[in-house]
Amino acid sequence: MTESDDEDNGLALLLLSGNADWTESARREAAGLGVARLLAVGDARDALALLCGGERFSHLLLHPPSADGLLPDLIGLTTGEAESGIATVLLGEAGAAAQRMPGGGRASVVAQISSGWLGRALARHDAVPAGPEAEVPLDDLLTALGAGQLQTRYQPVVFLSDGLPMGLEVLARLEHPTLGTLPPDRFVPRIEAAGFAVDLTRLVVRRALADWRGDALRRLGVRLAVNLPLDVLLLPGAAAQLEAWREEAGIDPGRIVVELTETHPVARPDLLRPALNQLRAAGYRLAIDDVGPDMHDYETLFRLPFTTMKLDKEVVHASAHSEGALRFVADAAAAARRSGLLVIAEGIETAADWARMERLGVDAAQGFLIARPLTAVATAIWHAAWSRRRAA
Repeated sequence: MTESDDEDNGLALLLLSGNADWTESARREAAGLGVARLLAVGDARDALALLCGGERFSHLLLHPPSADGLLPDLIGLTTGEAESGIATVLLGEAGAAAQRMPGGGRASVVAQISSGWLGRALARHDAVPAGPEAEVPLDDLLTALGAGQLQTRYQPVVFLSDGLPMGLEVLARLEHPTLGTLPPDRFVPRIEAAGFAVDLTRLVVRRALADWRGDALRRLGVRLAVNLPLDVLLLPGAAAQLEAWREEAGIDPGRIVVELTETHPVARPDLLRPALNQLRAAGYRLAIDDVGPDMHDYETLFRLPFTTMKLDKEVVHASAHSEGALRFVADAAAAARRSGLLVIAEGIETAADWARMERLGVDAAQGFLIARPLTAVATAIWHAAWSRRRAA
């Protein structure tokens, strides 16, 4: 959808319903409101593919009986994902039950067809203020973590040259009983600062490897990138523990990329080398994450056995209007490639971002233009839809 498609009122609605009454009523109500776009589909897989990325919608109108087993994934991509920008309206008597699913608490329900139902539902979302988010008590976070409320999402990475999928980054979400699904910036730093980085890492990695073992991801033929904080990677036995989890999941080490995340800067690269050498000797790939202008020593890190450099999304976005950011991306990409590293740009959201990164010598891209963070099931559906578009 282009920007002009929804310039009148900002509304672009996706309707998933196999019920003719709801579909007809939605069309009639949308026309009366002057909605710029209403796309109606009857197949849940088609709806999920449309929500994964590329197409932009303001609302999902969802008739739960039409979800065909994909209800958690549809909600997870909309109200269950803080950055989705997509509100969900649940249609029919089954809507109240769907609200109790993870992420569903922020959806609204229209139980019955009545005159003006769509306008009232849309107005309810518009009336919610965007105020500051309260800090979640640490005890709440640890309770949710201990109760198995951690979820995993997967954001695809594709080659810029031909669009071929190359990998998936594992991202964490935490389900809070009243606040809903929390994005990582609302719980990861606080859990790590409280001394529970190892526990969090273990849960995320094992959950991701379980998804891989379940075959939703394995058959896609891509790499799986898992984040390891610096202080966890430096712990004695960290590499051996990762090996044990990998062997349990039956995944080849060459399929795993360990992304080094810097809660604290790498003050002593020499102390990091033994752990990295151990992982490389076992066959893992290694990535430096979130490289940006604030990381002054990135070329020193290139002398360590890394295989990949990831550009931070903030500098990728800034390079659209800042000559300094543009020079940084060009220089960092050139230095990385001289060291034999693959270069990935995060935060690719527009065709202009894609073209600019390709021009600057970046190898691969990750961002909303390609796909949102997806559930394992949605990842497989995205992969099939993306491959069809590439072949068309």
